[in-house]
Amino acid sequence: METTSAMSVVPPSSAMQARFGLALSLVFLWSACGTALLVLLPATAPVLLPLAAIIPVAWYWSSRGHLPSLSRSSPVILALALIGVYLLLNATWSLSQGVAYRTVALFWAMTGTLHVLLNVLEDIDGAVVRAMAIGLVAGVAVGGGLLCVEALSGQGTRRMLMAFAPALRPASHHMEVLADGTTILRPHLINKSLVELTLLFWPAAMVIARLGLSKWQRICLLIALAPGMAAILRAEHATSKIGFAGALALYGLYKLYPMVARRLVVVGWVVAVALVVPLASLAFSHQLYRAAWLAPSAQHRIVIWGYTSEQIGKAPFLGAGIATARALFEREEPDAKHVPGTTFRLSTSWHSHNAYLQAWYEAGAVGALLLLGVGLLMLQAIAASQSRAQPYLHATFVSCSLMAASSFSIWAPWFLASLAIVTIAAMVGNALPVSGPPTQEGT
Repeated sequence: METTSAMSVVPPSSAMQARFGLALSLVFLWSACGTALLVLLPATAPVLLPLAAIIPVAWYWSSRGHLPSLSRSSPVILALALIGVYLLLNATWSLSQGVAYRTVALFWAMTGTLHVLLNVLEDIDGAVVRAMAIGLVAGVAVGGGLLCVEALSGQGTRRMLMAFAPALRPASHHMEVLADGTTILRPHLINKSLVELTLLFWPAAMVIARLGLSKWQRICLLIALAPGMAAILRAEHATSKIGFAGALALYGLYKLYPMVARRLVVVGWVVAVALVVPLASLAFSHQLYRAAWLAPSAQHRIVIWGYTSEQIGKAPFLGAGIATARALFEREEPDAKHVPGTTFRLSTSWHSHNAYLQAWYEAGAVGALLLLGVGLLMLQAIAASQSRAQPYLHATFVSCSLMAASSFSIWAPWFLASLAIVTIAAMVGNALPVSGPPTQEGT
């Protein structure tokens, strides 16, 4: 009877362990597939953002029998909520209110998702966080590897698939037909994917450092990320190169002089937000757009920044309204004058190509002050995190900051959602329980 009793007890335990292992495998696949999809198809970011909270909340509910209380908050979340309230007011005087209200809705979804995960990640099983973290690394490695193939082959995979899936064929102005009849895709089509890869590298590197692996295991995982870095270096998107190089330099400085690095990031953030308008105006007034050593895209940005900085005085405190720059460009671009001696038009373009300048123009001094405050609160939270996570968290912050300084519109749905997803990735890496000795955390 004892044997029968023992046999009746063991199978349920084994079955439970099998189900637990299967569930963790599904969490890993969910995280890996979502990350790779984000890298390869950045337009999916607004959809992937709320999905990031589903598995952790479901696991919490299944293990606790109730949903999380969501009572835990943070100064950063409260600051984001305050920004959301102001943006809702700001949208009422936008020249493109439909776009403005959709942007505000996405911003609130971003804030809500971050708040939910803040209340869940530290309270669920550490094995779940570990599976999410490993999935993040796998997704970055797979996405980066495929993107490297595209960068080195002139987007050969997409060109091949276009024959079977016409939906993958871009608009005509994104393609070029050579004299021999060969159709090539313009390099900028993968710029958004390069941005995703650049932003996700540092959370992935933090995970590798905190998994408690041996030295050679960490080296192998870092090598798996190398093709993605090669794609960034090989492609033509200069902003991604700047974002990666700047974050790498900050990471190296932090390992040598932590206090200097922390203060440098704070000073850099204050300068970027507080002095962007006079700096943009100064560069334009000194005709830096004529500098031969600057790439044409950089020259054009100086014109855009200079013209935008001149428009801020029309609504200095509350701003012109979310998405107004794009609406004005569509209305005034055909009649806009060229800068003498150049092919650049005096206009806001589709956006300011600088999140800080865009905040001043469309959200005014109030919006810029809120942006400055939330950034400082984020840096304060990073400074309070575990010491071995701080180099990676600071590098992630710098990477995002540099990307926002000369890249896409801060209100672009994919970009805004991507910044939130990168924050979530950093939260997962920071919440990861370290399973090895402390000396194994560094890389």
